[in-house]
Amino acid sequence: MRWSDEGYLMANSKRKCKLCGEFELATDGIKTPKGWFCKIDHALEFLTVKRKSERAKALLKTKREDKLKLNRRKEKLKGLSDWNKEAQASINRYIRARDHGKACISCGEISEQKRGGTMEAGHYRSRGSASHLRFNLLNIHLQCSRCNRYLSGNVVEYRKELINRVGVSRVELLENDNTPRKFSVEYLKRVKTIFSKRARFYEKRIAK
Repeated sequence: MRWSDEGYLMANSKRKCKLCGEFELATDGIKTPKGWFCKIDHALEFLTVKRKSERAKALLKTKREDKLKLNRRKEKLKGLSDWNKEAQASINRYIRARDHGKACISCGEISEQKRGGTMEAGHYRSRGSASHLRFNLLNIHLQCSRCNRYLSGNVVEYRKELINRVGVSRVELLENDNTPRKFSVEYLKRVKTIFSKRARFYEKRIAK
């Protein structure tokens, strides 16, 4: 019987090498602060691999921190129009995810992709004529690119289906809402964050 740092060891007791996983006589190996190894070469190899791994993790952490700093600098350079575009993009992404699988609100087309187009987030009252309603969810629904872009929103048919979906009273509220609104940078940031998160939720459900 022999004394070790861990107490008495039986003469024939074995230990598992931390690198290769083989069991060898405890008295034949080497114990280090990083663990027990069956031979010195394995201890050195383990330490070398560990150092490389630690350096890789440190490099990855540095890259992430640098990217975060860069994104913060970019945000400081953004103007109101930039945040407006990003907020609108997140809303549009949400609408496409929310209404995925539905027909175009104007023409009822559901095979838009077969014609080489895409389904878009179409506004009942356009952003150009009613920018204060650009983020109003009642005012935005899935629409094919033909109706949205080439038929100027196909508004007459849009209105008919919108009444079916939300009721005539809500449609009239939209039509009579002419109160100007100004959106601050902080508000636009919240819009982007909230609807990007909601879009991801629906996209995950679609992917399942």
